[in-house]
Order: sequence, then structure tokens, then C-alpha cells
Amino acid sequence: MRLETKAILLIFSLCVPPASFAQSDPTAPLGFNVSNARPKAKPKVYLPNLEAILCDEQEGCTAVLNGQVITQGQSINGYVITGINENNVIVKRGDRHWSLVLFNEQVIQ
Repeated sequence: MRLETKAILLIFSLCVPPASFAQSDPTAPLGFNVSNARPKAKPKVYLPNLEAILCDEQEGCTAVLNGQVITQGQSINGYVITGINENNVIVKRGDRHWSLVLFNEQVIQ
């Protein structure tokens, strides 16, 4: 090759951006997309911790969940309080319901 041809090839190779060489991995399986290789993990949301139930004849019942005083209709950590009575608190998230009780009746001594 002549010196001029080598110089032109050198200048051309320096002008091409390096990112164009690595646009895709030729060894990757067909249909493989790097952006969806790892699905994002959903953050875990735990049930609220029932600490106390306070009932008053005039105001009804309130509950202490995760250190916060909550009344019926309010929400905590994405759970809506659908009912509070002397024995339990009913929480709802989506189409699922949970009953939170202060003490488990199946205590083994």
C-alpha cells in the first residue's frame, strides 16, 4: 500500500466514533435485549404492625400502626384501613384483605 492510502485509512478510522463499533454484541442470543435482561425487582411492602387499638364511645376506634395513630379510611404503606373494632383492624390493598390482631389466640405456653 502506498503511504497516502495508509494515511487516508488512518484518518478515516480516527474519525469514526468508537461507540459505533459496540452497538450490539454479535455473540448475544437472537432477540436478546440488554435493557430487559434483568427485570426490576418490586420493593417489598410489609403489613403494618398493629401496636394498639383505642376505642371511645363518642369517637369510635382508632389504631396505632407503625407508631402512627390511624382511623378508618386512612392509609399507611399503601394499605387502606377499612375497619377498626376492639379486637382487630381490617386493612386492604388492591383486592386483598388482612385482619390484624393485637394478640394471636394460638399462643402456646
